[in-house]
Amino acid sequence: MGVHDKSTGKIRVVPASLIQLEPWFKEKEDDIAVAASITFGQKHDALQTDFGSGRSQRAVNKRLRDKLDGDMVASTAETAINSTQVEETAADTSVSPASELKTQSDAIPPYNIDAQTPDEVYMLKDIVSSEVLACLTDASSALTCATKEDLATWRKDKTYYSYILDKVEVLSDVPQARLLQGQCLMYLQYLMTFYLMKSSQLRTKYPLPKEWPMRVRDYVMDTFTLEVKEPGQRIKRCVPNRMKDLALSHILVMCLKMNEFCLDISHLIVDLKLSARKLITHASSLGCTSKKSKRDRRDVYTVILKVPLTFPTVKDRATKNKIF
Repeated sequence: MGVHDKSTGKIRVVPASLIQLEPWFKEKEDDIAVAASITFGQKHDALQTDFGSGRSQRAVNKRLRDKLDGDMVASTAETAINSTQVEETAADTSVSPASELKTQSDAIPPYNIDAQTPDEVYMLKDIVSSEVLACLTDASSALTCATKEDLATWRKDKTYYSYILDKVEVLSDVPQARLLQGQCLMYLQYLMTFYLMKSSQLRTKYPLPKEWPMRVRDYVMDTFTLEVKEPGQRIKRCVPNRMKDLALSHILVMCLKMNEFCLDISHLIVDLKLSARKLITHASSLGCTSKKSKRDRRDVYTVILKVPLTFPTVKDRATKNKIF
């Protein structure tokens, strides 16, 4: 270290210790606990996601999607097993016939495991009440009385979803059946609109359109949303993933009934903005099988509900399919 003497103008060199300072951050116990709970594979995936190549990132994302699909199938299989155990217990205790039992998971409507026909598996009254359908009589009259010109205009203006318009063209000629079909299609129009709404839209005070019948609005909000109340704040509505999946289950069940339990999902893929894989996976959780065919050089996917019900089972993936 040099010391400058201003009076003489000389500099005197004095030996001194060299000290290097480095920042030190105290580790929080929470950070240590979180780091300890993460597996090596999860750490590897995190590094690949942040710093890996595009191919590595796609591989990680694909594996995570496959895991989610597997978890959904596992949950469905567990639900089916549990429902069978409940039925066996009920039969042993002679409380009620097993065929009358109705079991359900968070995302699956009540179903009859011993149904003799597909129509008996899911009952319409468990999807939408007769009171709600009755209040849709006036609104559905536009569909039941539609002309070819109306359909052309609606397709051009996208007034209704393509699945709805496709079914309007083949409504029954029997007045009572035509009325019920129109009511169901109108309810489907409302339910599909709700399904596509974003979370931010549902947080508003009146999220559903005011032109909807009040009974329909109340039914949809009570069935597929939850109220969240925080101290000092107004009540908010939220839609958990399980309720979003329940809404999709109701849509698929109604469409299956409208199509005599053999449903081409081409229109729903477009209307609901979902992939064929997502719809097929969800339909399988309802007990449906699926098949793939070709039409005009494009893939066509069909889901079918048959009895006895066949729920998916979980299979271990082969080691050769592992990416890492």
